[in-house]
Amino acid sequence: MEEIGAYLKTLRERVGLSVPEAARGAQISPPYLYQLEDGRRLPSAKVLARLAGVYRVRVEDLLRKAGFLPPVLVPEKEGESREERIQRAFEFVMKDPEVRAGSYAMLTLPTEAKLAIIRLYERAEGLRILPEEFV
Repeated sequence: MEEIGAYLKTLRERVGLSVPEAARGAQISPPYLYQLEDGRRLPSAKVLARLAGVYRVRVEDLLRKAGFLPPVLVPEKEGESREERIQRAFEFVMKDPEVRAGSYAMLTLPTEAKLAIIRLYERAEGLRILPEEFV
Protein backbone atom coordinates (compact mmCIF):
# COMPACT_ATOMS: atom_id res chain seq x y z
CA MET A 1 0.00 0.00 0.00
CA GLU A 2 2.83 2.39 0.74
CA GLU A 3 4.07 2.24 -2.84
CA ILE A 4 0.86 3.65 -4.35
CA GLY A 5 0.60 6.20 -1.54
CA ALA A 6 4.10 7.56 -2.10
CA TYR A 7 3.43 7.63 -5.84
CA LEU A 8 0.21 9.60 -5.33
CA LYS A 9 2.07 12.10 -3.19
CA THR A 10 4.78 12.46 -5.83
CA LEU A 11 2.15 13.06 -8.53
CA ARG A 12 0.36 15.65 -6.39
CA GLU A 13 3.58 17.51 -5.69
CA ARG A 14 4.56 17.32 -9.37
CA VAL A 15 1.41 19.23 -10.38
CA GLY A 16 1.90 21.68 -7.52
CA LEU A 17 -1.28 21.01 -5.57
CA SER A 18 -1.82 20.98 -1.83
CA VAL A 19 -3.64 18.04 -0.27
CA PRO A 20 -6.86 20.09 0.13
CA GLU A 21 -6.70 21.25 -3.50
CA ALA A 22 -6.11 17.75 -4.86
CA ALA A 23 -8.79 16.27 -2.61
CA ARG A 24 -11.30 18.87 -3.75
CA GLY A 25 -10.50 18.11 -7.40
CA ALA A 26 -10.96 14.37 -6.81
CA GLN A 27 -14.10 14.91 -4.70
CA ILE A 28 -12.62 13.20 -1.64
CA SER A 29 -11.82 14.53 1.80
CA PRO A 30 -8.34 15.87 2.61
CA PRO A 31 -7.95 13.44 5.57
CA TYR A 32 -8.69 10.54 3.22
CA LEU A 33 -6.05 11.74 0.75
CA TYR A 34 -3.53 12.07 3.59
CA GLN A 35 -4.30 8.46 4.56
CA LEU A 36 -3.82 7.31 0.98
CA GLU A 37 -0.49 9.09 0.67
CA ASP A 38 0.70 7.75 4.02
CA GLY A 39 -0.14 4.20 2.97
CA ARG A 40 -2.74 3.74 5.69
CA ARG A 41 -5.57 3.20 3.20
CA LEU A 42 -5.76 1.65 -0.25
CA PRO A 43 -7.67 3.69 -2.84
CA SER A 44 -10.53 2.23 -4.82
CA ALA A 45 -10.39 2.14 -8.61
CA LYS A 46 -13.00 4.93 -8.64
CA VAL A 47 -10.84 7.20 -6.48
CA LEU A 48 -7.79 6.44 -8.59
CA ALA A 49 -9.74 7.41 -11.72
CA ARG A 50 -10.62 10.75 -10.12
CA LEU A 51 -7.05 11.35 -8.99
CA ALA A 52 -5.74 10.49 -12.46
CA GLY A 53 -7.78 13.37 -13.84
CA VAL A 54 -6.53 15.76 -11.18
CA TYR A 55 -2.90 14.68 -11.64
CA ARG A 56 -3.16 14.48 -15.44
CA VAL A 57 -1.96 10.88 -15.70
CA ARG A 58 -3.52 7.82 -17.30
CA VAL A 59 -6.00 5.90 -15.18
CA GLU A 60 -4.45 2.63 -16.38
CA ASP A 61 -1.07 3.67 -14.95
CA LEU A 62 -2.54 4.34 -11.50
CA LEU A 63 -4.52 1.10 -11.57
CA ARG A 64 -1.37 -0.85 -12.41
CA LYS A 65 0.63 0.88 -9.69
CA ALA A 66 -2.09 0.02 -7.14
CA GLY A 67 -2.17 -3.62 -8.26
CA PHE A 68 -5.63 -3.55 -9.87
CA LEU A 69 -4.14 -4.44 -13.26
CA PRO A 70 -1.22 -6.72 -14.11
CA PRO A 71 2.08 -5.02 -14.91
CA VAL A 72 3.04 -4.44 -18.53
CA LEU A 73 5.76 -6.97 -19.26
CA VAL A 74 7.30 -5.09 -22.19
CA PRO A 75 7.69 -1.52 -20.96
CA GLU A 76 8.17 1.40 -23.30
CA LYS A 77 11.70 2.42 -24.24
CA GLU A 78 12.40 6.08 -24.87
CA GLY A 79 12.31 6.96 -28.55
CA GLU A 80 10.95 3.56 -29.53
CA SER A 81 8.39 3.43 -32.33
CA ARG A 82 5.12 1.55 -32.05
CA GLU A 83 6.39 -1.06 -34.52
CA GLU A 84 9.62 -1.57 -32.54
CA ARG A 85 7.71 -2.09 -29.31
CA ILE A 86 5.32 -4.55 -30.93
CA GLN A 87 8.34 -6.40 -32.33
CA ARG A 88 9.87 -6.66 -28.83
CA ALA A 89 6.54 -7.88 -27.42
CA PHE A 90 6.25 -10.41 -30.25
CA GLU A 91 9.75 -11.69 -29.47
CA PHE A 92 8.69 -12.04 -25.81
CA VAL A 93 5.73 -14.19 -26.88
CA MET A 94 7.87 -16.22 -29.26
CA LYS A 95 10.25 -17.16 -26.42
CA ASP A 96 7.48 -19.26 -24.87
CA PRO A 97 8.37 -22.83 -25.94
CA GLU A 98 4.71 -23.75 -26.46
CA VAL A 99 4.23 -20.87 -28.91
CA ARG A 100 7.60 -21.11 -30.61
CA ALA A 101 7.25 -24.71 -31.76
CA GLY A 102 6.85 -24.75 -35.54
CA SER A 103 6.42 -20.99 -35.78
CA TYR A 104 9.53 -19.81 -37.63
CA ALA A 105 7.43 -18.48 -40.50
CA MET A 106 5.60 -16.11 -38.12
CA LEU A 107 8.72 -13.97 -37.75
CA THR A 108 7.99 -12.34 -41.12
CA LEU A 109 4.39 -11.42 -40.31
CA PRO A 110 3.27 -7.77 -40.59
CA THR A 111 3.16 -5.71 -37.39
CA GLU A 112 -0.64 -5.85 -37.01
CA ALA A 113 -0.64 -9.65 -37.35
CA LYS A 114 2.05 -9.84 -34.66
CA LEU A 115 -0.08 -7.59 -32.44
CA ALA A 116 -3.07 -9.91 -32.89
CA ILE A 117 -0.95 -12.89 -31.82
CA ILE A 118 0.33 -10.94 -28.81
CA ARG A 119 -3.27 -10.12 -27.75
CA LEU A 120 -4.32 -13.77 -28.09
CA TYR A 121 -1.36 -14.86 -26.00
CA GLU A 122 -2.18 -12.26 -23.34
CA ARG A 123 -5.75 -13.54 -23.05
CA ALA A 124 -4.68 -17.18 -22.94
CA GLU A 125 -1.99 -16.60 -20.30
CA GLY A 126 -3.74 -13.89 -18.28
CA LEU A 127 -0.86 -11.48 -18.87
CA ARG A 128 -0.52 -7.91 -20.06
CA ILE A 129 2.47 -7.59 -22.38
CA LEU A 130 1.56 -4.27 -24.02
CA PRO A 131 -0.76 -1.53 -22.77
CA GLU A 132 -4.31 -1.22 -24.08
CA GLU A 133 -3.52 1.64 -26.48
CA PHE A 134 -1.77 -0.85 -28.76
CA VAL A 135 -5.14 -1.96 -30.14
